[in-house]
Amino acid sequence: MKDRLTTLKNIALNKTWVSFLNSNHPYTLLHWSIGGVFEDKKDVWLLQDEMTFEAQEFATIDEAIAWLDEHMHDITDVLG
Repeated sequence: MKDRLTTLKNIALNKTWVSFLNSNHPYTLLHWSIGGVFEDKKDVWLLQDEMTFEAQEFATIDEAIAWLDEHMHDITDVLG
């Protein structure tokens, strides 16, 4: 699992996003620096559920990876 999280982190840092499956459910981890209709400036990492579009914010990618390590134990198909 640690190797998969390292791969996931490296792809996200390289491309600013990475998609993956957890228990056959699609998610995307992406960096958000500007967004919204008013171009809200942020510097966060978002973990987005691609089925419901719910998103969770993390201040750093390391916080996001730590959360994934604790809560998602069946990560497969890391897509860059």
